[in-house]
Amino acid sequence: MQLTVDPDFISRPLTISFVSAAGRANKDLDLRRYFAPGPVLLLLSESQVFTTLSGMPNNRLVALAPAELSADPRALLGVSHVIVYDQSLRDLARGQLAALDTWLSAGGKLIVIGSLNFALYQDAALGRFLPVRVTGTKRIAFTPAVGKGERAITLAGVWAQESKLLNGKALLEADGLPLLVEASRGRGRIVYLALDIGRAPLAQWQGLPKFLQSVLGPLAGNDQPLPHSEWSDAVFNQLVASPTFISTYVPFVSLLLALVGYLFAVIVLPWLAHRRRLTLRAMIVGLSALVCGAALAGYFHFDRGGHIPDGVLMSSTVLESSGDGYVDAQANLALFSTQSRVFDLEMARGWMDLTPVSSRARLNAAPALVEQDSGGGSRYHLPLREWDYRLFRLRSVERFPLRAEFETQGDQLVMKMNNQSEHELTDCWLLLPGQRVDLGSIPRGASWRRSFSLTAPKPPTDGAPNRAEVVNFRDLKFADKTREILFHSSFFPRDGEARWAGDGALFFGWLKNPRPRVQLHDPRIQTQDYALFRAAIPLNRGEDE
Repeated sequence: MQLTVDPDFISRPLTISFVSAAGRANKDLDLRRYFAPGPVLLLLSESQVFTTLSGMPNNRLVALAPAELSADPRALLGVSHVIVYDQSLRDLARGQLAALDTWLSAGGKLIVIGSLNFALYQDAALGRFLPVRVTGTKRIAFTPAVGKGERAITLAGVWAQESKLLNGKALLEADGLPLLVEASRGRGRIVYLALDIGRAPLAQWQGLPKFLQSVLGPLAGNDQPLPHSEWSDAVFNQLVASPTFISTYVPFVSLLLALVGYLFAVIVLPWLAHRRRLTLRAMIVGLSALVCGAALAGYFHFDRGGHIPDGVLMSSTVLESSGDGYVDAQANLALFSTQSRVFDLEMARGWMDLTPVSSRARLNAAPALVEQDSGGGSRYHLPLREWDYRLFRLRSVERFPLRAEFETQGDQLVMKMNNQSEHELTDCWLLLPGQRVDLGSIPRGASWRRSFSLTAPKPPTDGAPNRAEVVNFRDLKFADKTREILFHSSFFPRDGEARWAGDGALFFGWLKNPRPRVQLHDPRIQTQDYALFRAAIPLNRGEDE
């Protein structure tokens, strides 16, 4: 049995329970001694190159067989680099390849080192990651770069792979061959080294560890903080108080008609009794029958046969543009229950960093049960009490082929828009220094180019607001009340600083009918999905950013 343990839980012992008809057994494991204090490097190779790579300074290298690679991308959260050398990936399952691709897009770094067995690099499983197309091998004369004050040397007869550049940038070339190529994949990077480091003469070169260290780059990983939206009980309480959210589970029309009908019957009953001269006993019997009948009908309609769902599942997602057709999707999930029941949540593949938002009032709530298949899919069995709720954060990196490119030309800003995604964007805005531009809707397949002036209009002399007040996005209003609450309280919280302030531009738009991040295959559960695409661009002209 393979278990994936989130890094948040390694500080306390893990209890594993085995239950069967014959009995029950428990085992406590202290996971702290199995985890490294910093990111590690995984080596996928069946050769003896481990000794060469382990000689690098500040190295945390772990050799791993391809079959041991997890199908859950969360298992790779503590990995900064994955190194592939002289190894085929054709035996990896689809879930393992998807987990590796998800980790790479989320900010990992994949190092592919060439070898004499070039046929392994022509396989489709490994070729999906390569920025080149490998065609063969040849011997070359390699002159590595040296530092200041060092003497340059030339290594003759070094084995290198012949290849053709497909994408990325060639950082090092020799004899017309790209030796070192770097390409991007979402927030991650792919580095291809055509040299065979496991064979002479390169394997005996004393400067090889230092050279490989320069290829790998920093081992600390990407420390740039990601912009997070606000998500807490206070934000959710605003959503519950809004009529848009409440109307999804309270049948206002049926309740209003029932109240009007009941009041009409109460008024008509004494009038009929007075007109037909009914006795007091008949009036009491009629009134009792009315109350009992109305109560019974209301019970069956509103509790048994009414339209009150068992719960509401709402997701609000911020799609932060990462370039190259990828977005960093930060989803906030809220599950609201009107009944005491267990909810079965099916998570979309490729998600990472699922984090519950804790609340002191619910620390003693029943824990969730997680089921995970070999393909990386997960299901959560989450028990909730009546009128209870849970809040979660979810992050993933995925493809979203919408490109919003900006170019500064003097006092003009040129914006290029190309929407090749499957979604139409509505309520699109462009915020520039001192002005707001309403772009309306951007349909699927739309491609256009527009120019905007970067010269802010001069405010009036008397009582003029400053620039930040003129372009304050919190003044924007939306027809959908839920969108407005999410925009002002979650996506751009009031206590946070505007990322576009100063010499910056901000483009955003709402996705029409976004796909759900989490699914509940139950018609008694109402779902609400909101997604906002945004791209922030600094406009510091002539300065280093």
